[in-house]
Amino acid sequence: MKIKILTLAFLILAAVPAGAQRKVSADVEVKTVINGKVTTVTKSVYCTNNGRLVTLFHKPTTYYSVVNQKGEMQIYNPSSNEVFSQIDQTLSSNTDLVYLFMNGRIDDLGLGWFGYKASASEKDGQYAKKTFTSSDPSKPRVEIVYEDWLPIYCEYTGRDGKLLSKKYLSNYQRFGHMVMPLRVTDISYGTKKDSSVVRTLYSGVQVDQDDPNFNFEVPAGAKPMELPETGK
Repeated sequence: MKIKILTLAFLILAAVPAGAQRKVSADVEVKTVINGKVTTVTKSVYCTNNGRLVTLFHKPTTYYSVVNQKGEMQIYNPSSNEVFSQIDQTLSSNTDLVYLFMNGRIDDLGLGWFGYKASASEKDGQYAKKTFTSSDPSKPRVEIVYEDWLPIYCEYTGRDGKLLSKKYLSNYQRFGHMVMPLRVTDISYGTKKDSSVVRTLYSGVQVDQDDPNFNFEVPAGAKPMELPETGK
């Protein structure tokens, strides 16, 4: 059952300084449906308020990923003691849902990291809507709908007016000073009938609880991962 967060409660929440939670962990189940086929990934995330995000993947394969705000990522396979490193802005922990909500950055759901700014807003009773646009003409327009000031719906629309994807956020619950949705559904539309649906469920949320995985480091002796060559 969805917990309704009244406007007054939101204002109290907004008054809490960013980073009120030093660290947050959660178990995550991600189900993806493409062309009628379902795949399931389970993982646990460990996020600190300095932007360091450790993810331990459980199924279908066990491995770790460590990423920071700059998008510097390491993927470590404990069974082979191999590590793969890369830098990609889109991988930044600034775009992770747990990081966004633990730091109170819920207004734009991380869009500001990609250069988006609010260009319009309107309100209708308990609902509000904001439009975010980028100076880059190739990037889509984004609209976010809020209920009691919490984002419940987000859609990306191409400059040609075509709907590209939409996101639903629901089952909001409070953990300490933090409020976050425990269910997120993403629907992406392809060029034909190859749309995909991704359902993400969060559980076992812990705030400021110790766990050794917060401090996980790739072993110094890990071997660089050899990727298969392409183009031959």
